Amino acid sequence: MKKLLLWGIPAFILMAFVGWRFVGRNASQASQQSGKGRAAAVVSTSPTTSYVMVRSIQSVGNVEAPYKIEISPKSAGRIEYLEAREGDTVKPGDVLLRIDPGDLKGAVLEQRAGVAQARSRLAQAKLSQGSTNVGITSQIQQQRAAVNSAVANYSQLKQNYDAQVATAEAQIGAANSAIVNAQAVLTKENASLRNAQTQYERILGLAKKGYTAEQNADNAKTAVEVQQAAVGVAQAQVQSAKLQLQVQQQNLLIVKRKGTSDIAAGQATVTQARANLNMAQANRSQGPAYQENLQALQDQVDASIALLKQAESRLSDTVVKSSISGTVTARKADPGALASPGTPVLEVQFIDWLYVSATIPVDQSTQVGPGQMGSVTIDGLPGRTFSGPIVNVNPAADPLSRKFSVKIRLENKDHSIKPGMYARLSIVTGQVKADVVVPHEAVKTSSDGSTTVAVVDADKVAHVRPVKIGLSDDRGVQILEGVTAGENVVVLSFNPVKDGQKVSIAKPEDASDAKKAKGKKKGD
Repeated sequence: MKKLLLWGIPAFILMAFVGWRFVGRNASQASQQSGKGRAAAVVSTSPTTSYVMVRSIQSVGNVEAPYKIEISPKSAGRIEYLEAREGDTVKPGDVLLRIDPGDLKGAVLEQRAGVAQARSRLAQAKLSQGSTNVGITSQIQQQRAAVNSAVANYSQLKQNYDAQVATAEAQIGAANSAIVNAQAVLTKENASLRNAQTQYERILGLAKKGYTAEQNADNAKTAVEVQQAAVGVAQAQVQSAKLQLQVQQQNLLIVKRKGTSDIAAGQATVTQARANLNMAQANRSQGPAYQENLQALQDQVDASIALLKQAESRLSDTVVKSSISGTVTARKADPGALASPGTPVLEVQFIDWLYVSATIPVDQSTQVGPGQMGSVTIDGLPGRTFSGPIVNVNPAADPLSRKFSVKIRLENKDHSIKPGMYARLSIVTGQVKADVVVPHEAVKTSSDGSTTVAVVDADKVAHVRPVKIGLSDDRGVQILEGVTAGENVVVLSFNPVKDGQKVSIAKPEDASDAKKAKGKKKGD
């Protein structure tokens, strides 16, 4: 309460003083009445201006290093050497970290001994190499002849087999044809029998009625009996043909079994002959076999050398070098500590040039692209403005923020910019010739979002007009509709200006006093 009184009383006195000056200096104007009975309002005006306004996208982002590596050893062990600290610059090939190599040196010596032993065995085998061919050419020729004979016999057996099978199958075909013919004869005899029986029954019926002689009926009966005998003969022929088919089928099975057995025996003979030939040739091939043995010993030497190289590689892994030019930005261990693979010991970042990563709304993403220049200010480096090209625009928006990420490259030869700094980004997307620009104070925005500007005409009458605004910058607001070039607009008034109200143009010092008073009122 005391604080409120302490600040409120001086503010009230100051406002009363400013009001007294306005009223005292403009007593003559204040006594005049407008056509509507309102007193003239004291205002400060400003003419419209025109200039080229710059359209730009504003965003904020972070400074990032293009290359950031974490240094960790490939082998676990105690840190023997580590001198780099935060801020130190390094270049490719600089030794950053060394692990105690004691155990790995022993492994290298052991593998070197293994290489020496393998080479010794190879040298001894080469010294004892000699010719072992004992004149077995004749034996090889005999075995080759045996192989040729066995192959010829095998081929003959296969040909005989094929011919016998073909003959047996032809006989089966003939037996099938005989069955078909016998069945056809049987069918014919059965038809004749049925016809004879029908004839007999018809004649017998006529004989019983006395229309024909009984001798005719006896003859018809005899014809039936003869035909029945013929059917029996045909049936016997069918059975005989079927039995003949079974015989031929059994014969085919016998031919196939015997032929298969003979062929298998012939194949076995060929195999045995070839095996004997291989044995004979093996006696002559002891030289190449010995060469194979020498090759096996050479492979052992190569394997030992490979193991040695692996041990030497693990030993070299105890020395960790920088792979990039950069600056040490973090040190996470000290000499004497235990280090393990995958656990960072140092962090090195390339900072000769950096990225500024920021995001832009989806509706503005089509206005930017690689190659456009961006202006960057950094909170940690006040008073400096940096510029660089856009080098990357992510083609996919973040699903949560609905924004696209962009990257701007900034040169940083003096290393004044640091990764992690907070940056403000401005990207110029175009320029507009603004014919009518008014100060920000001239534009009034109502609660419903509509905007108005009070224009003072030559008769010092204010006209409150709805306006359509365009671009804006720190100098003013573009008016697209509602105000024309050259008109004076109200930028400051002690009381709100109404449409059609007579106004009085304040002198510059009065406007300054009123502006200060208004500022004091807001500060209270």
